[in-house]
Amino acid sequence: MEDKTKQQLIEQIESLHKELANLKQEEAKRKQAEEALLESEKFSSSLLSNSPNPILVTNRDTSVRYVNPALEELTGFSPSELVGMKPPYPWWTEETLQKTSEDFREALRKGIQKAERLFQKKDGQRFWVEVSATPAKQNGELKYYIVAWVDITERKRAEEELQESQELLQTLFDSILDGILILDYSGEILSHNSILGKMIGLESTGEAVGRNALEFVLPEFHSVVIQDLANVKEGRGGYLNSYKVRSATEREFWIEGLGTDIIYKGKHADLVSIRDITERRRAQEQLERSFAYLAETVSRAMSSRDPYTTDHQQRVAELARLVGEKMGLDKHRLEGLHIGALLHDIGKISIPGSILNKPGKLTEEEWALIRAHTKQGYEILDGGRFPWPVADMALHHHERLNGSGYPDGISGDKLGLECRILSVCDVVEAMSSHRPYRPARSREEILEELKSGRETKYDASVVDIVLQIIESGEFELN
Repeated sequence: MEDKTKQQLIEQIESLHKELANLKQEEAKRKQAEEALLESEKFSSSLLSNSPNPILVTNRDTSVRYVNPALEELTGFSPSELVGMKPPYPWWTEETLQKTSEDFREALRKGIQKAERLFQKKDGQRFWVEVSATPAKQNGELKYYIVAWVDITERKRAEEELQESQELLQTLFDSILDGILILDYSGEILSHNSILGKMIGLESTGEAVGRNALEFVLPEFHSVVIQDLANVKEGRGGYLNSYKVRSATEREFWIEGLGTDIIYKGKHADLVSIRDITERRRAQEQLERSFAYLAETVSRAMSSRDPYTTDHQQRVAELARLVGEKMGLDKHRLEGLHIGALLHDIGKISIPGSILNKPGKLTEEEWALIRAHTKQGYEILDGGRFPWPVADMALHHHERLNGSGYPDGISGDKLGLECRILSVCDVVEAMSSHRPYRPARSREEILEELKSGRETKYDASVVDIVLQIIESGEFELN
């Protein structure tokens, strides 16, 4: 019996030892956990204190529990002023008061919330922050909020400046007196201002976007537009050109387009300034008609003194216009060529009639006077401010490609196209007409002169066209 009691006591003692050991282990674990928690709290406190961004911790009733140094530095409010304070917080502005209050409720209901808010410092200075509110929960119960700020004042200021710049540019874009459009290099309209829309008969800004500009350009000008776009795309510089267009209301009018390459939405595009030049073209055409009328009047006036020269100039003008048309010269340039031909011998007005109408062979002195008519003509026409090289045509219509002509002996590319056309037409008409000092040349002599002088004295392309005109009978030799 004693042995049994003794054994039970031993077992109880061993059980107590085990419980004691377990208690010591649990105590050690508890101390270890407390130390870990303390270390974690110290670490968290260090993170909060050293964070470069402002951080605010509030209790579940949204009273301030903690503010870190960065928040104090940004706002100017000290922890002693803020801890325990409930909303509205002193950094809230009237503009954001209601919305910021809603942020807390949304954070509680949905979790982490971010918002951009306009706050104010203790001194009243305004600043922008991005606010992130995170509810901290334990066992499903809200304990506190952690609210982090990021100062975005500079970013917002940059955004506002950019917005102001964009609004200013858009205002300029829409209010400039010229039409403005941006094209890709296929001709598609990417953007345009309201003036351009009105110009082409559209009711609203942007209505033409997505359409091809060629829809509004008359077909005979399509190749010009395509070439202008190609030149800019391939880096050959901008352009200034005139086109005739048709609006959405079927009104046809002239425009002048000034185009250049730009970067639009990250891609190369053609920025074109469009100006309606219909009235200018009308005035220009009226002026050109006046010049033409004046030239014909002057040419006819010369007939009372020298009918040979008058008839010669008119026939040269007729042949020159035929050549210019076949060479594809535009209407403006053709008009200048015609007027220049009508006046190319105007310098002969200064030569005595006794020499111009002298029968028989002329002396060297008399030939020198006749040759001087080119310079005399230049001096007469140079001050006329013609919109074409009329004075130059009078001066150089006796020059030759190989430099054998007069008065300056210039050659090759130094001779303008109009002068090269006139030199051939002048020779053809002069050889085919009777003069007091010599008879007209035969058709065969004229053709031989052109063929033998082709590419040496005369422009080959002009000679070929003149031969074609003579062969077809479009111009009859006297």
